[in-house]
Amino acid sequence: MKTPIAVHTDEDYEQAQRRVAELSITPDSPEKARELEALAEAMLAFELRRDESIH
Repeated sequence: MKTPIAVHTDEDYEQAQRRVAELSITPDSPEKARELEALAEAMLAFELRRDESIH
């Protein structure tokens, strides 16, 4: 079982961005699509939490 993707800090967010860039140069596969979706969801959740804390 793979570890869930969680973004809690700015550093996590930057690491997720680097992983997306790494994946962008790999061949398409179901695993790649699942990981990109999980990254996108984790990054969006982080962005929403960050925006809420600003307002």
